[in-house]
Amino acid sequence: MNQRLAVAIEENGDQQIVAEHFGSCTKFNVCEFDEQKKIIKKETYFNPLAGEHGGVCQLPGYVKQYNVGTIIAGGMGQKAVSNFLGFGINVITAPGLLYEDALNLFIAGKLSGYEVCVHGNEHHHH
Repeated sequence: MNQRLAVAIEENGDQQIVAEHFGSCTKFNVCEFDEQKKIIKKETYFNPLAGEHGGVCQLPGYVKQYNVGTIIAGGMGQKAVSNFLGFGINVITAPGLLYEDALNLFIAGKLSGYEVCVHGNEHHHH
């Protein structure tokens, strides 16, 4: 069965890096792999909720429609992580990696697991 992967991207000049904060990524790069882990399709979707305050909680549902099995982001709060896991989507955090590097590490099976961001400022509205 083909695997689909989404990577939260933030652009730094002409470089695409794994977005440090999931909620503020500018777009998602979605890749589809065949059984041999060859990329057979690449799609890009812009983040319609970028910069919106409640956006982080809605993003997992937005990403789910792309039918992905895994999401890679730099950092993600517990709520977003729980939402993804609830949808059956694996979460991998890989802060600071270039998109291509993250992709290659994922294909090589060297990228897994996540750490929940504890910023303490996730949901404080003053």
